[in-house]
Amino acid sequence: MESLGTLAGGVAHDMNNVLGAILGLATAHIGAQPYGSPLHQALDTIVKATERGGKMVKSLLNFARQSPAEENKLDLNALLREQISLLERTTLPKVNLQMDLEAGLHPTLGDASALTHAFMNLCVNAVDAMPENGTLTLHTRNIDPEWIEVVVEDNGTGMPREVLEKALDPFFTTKGVGKGTGLGLSMVYSTLMAHRGQMEIESEPGKGTRVKLRFPVCEQDSHVAESGAAAATATLRRSLKVLLVDDDDLVQRSVQALLEVMGYTAVTAVLSGEDALAVLDAGLEPGLVILDMNMPGLGGTGTLPRLRALRPAVPVLLSTGRTDQTALTLASAHPGVTLLSKPFGLRELQSHLESIGLG
Repeated sequence: MESLGTLAGGVAHDMNNVLGAILGLATAHIGAQPYGSPLHQALDTIVKATERGGKMVKSLLNFARQSPAEENKLDLNALLREQISLLERTTLPKVNLQMDLEAGLHPTLGDASALTHAFMNLCVNAVDAMPENGTLTLHTRNIDPEWIEVVVEDNGTGMPREVLEKALDPFFTTKGVGKGTGLGLSMVYSTLMAHRGQMEIESEPGKGTRVKLRFPVCEQDSHVAESGAAAATATLRRSLKVLLVDDDDLVQRSVQALLEVMGYTAVTAVLSGEDALAVLDAGLEPGLVILDMNMPGLGGTGTLPRLRALRPAVPVLLSTGRTDQTALTLASAHPGVTLLSKPFGLRELQSHLESIGLG
């Protein structure tokens, strides 16, 4: 799984750069075309295709992710209810559903999208393992002040020991060709590990399956670092100097096009962290820095602390095609730094700039 994570990260970085360049240019120019015109329709198709490609890359990362893409305070009861509402018209009519959700369930920190996907996998697996009118049961409870538990239980066919021992292996499946990838449980497991959780599966032939998921409790006074909106004040776009740091020429061109559409025309683009530090040493006073995380040499990890020492207050968008724990830790360690996930288009960039007071 660790090796697959490394492979997935490398693939994701390169693919997200390519998708980012396509998405950036498409969203930069679609607004200038008459709605419904052939070119507008073509650009709209390109945008939708690149967004779908981005979701596929995200799924690849989720498969072997070592850390959640986001860390927000979550109510798992609410996530489960939301998941049930999505499945109740398609999958769940085949079975009886029982929910035993503890009131006052402690919150946990995590990625709502990844956990929702994990719960969906478990519910679908449970339904597939049961005949008509089987029973799917969802439990939640506070184990103690430090842990909460989610249990997904069915009374289906169950698994013999030899199958149970391989259940978490990537690509292992007992389903027919075209009916399963064998990634469902392994993705659930990797998601739990990314959330510093624990997973236990109990199953016997003819007696059903019980999957227990345990999550660490989020301390009541803890909070996720907010974006650095206070680090910058609103500035006229045309007079604002932007320092763009990215080693990929395609990404540079697309981001510059997006910035120009938004009215930011004073853009200095460099290909490395070393070059960025050099122009800052030479006296450039940017009002915004867009810094790529993965570059040769210093990269974002080595550049950001040095950049912060030279320009303590300038807001930074830390751009990355792999939002892992390294990126989360780096962003939270420095004030005024906001993560910007690749691929991004006009809408995403605009939203991030608005969040830091520059939109």
